[in-house]
Amino acid sequence: MLGCGALLKSIGYQVVLANETGVQLDTDLVEYAIQNGLFIVTEDKGMASLCKFRNVPHLHLDVTMKAKMIVDELKKQNIDW
Repeated sequence: MLGCGALLKSIGYQVVLANETGVQLDTDLVEYAIQNGLFIVTEDKGMASLCKFRNVPHLHLDVTMKAKMIVDELKKQNIDW
């Protein structure tokens, strides 16, 4: 199963996965994003906070956002629970 980044990459978006950067620490990954003009997508609250602190464009996919996406899709497909 593809992760979100790999899926976006497979359909043609320019994506750099964290494991392709050669860095391990969140602080280094944020620095990499700054140096390369990248947008970070993360599920990690700490990474999102670091991005916010460093003014790095990012999207924090938190559990509330995921739940809303699921509910919206259920409604769209007229699935009642």
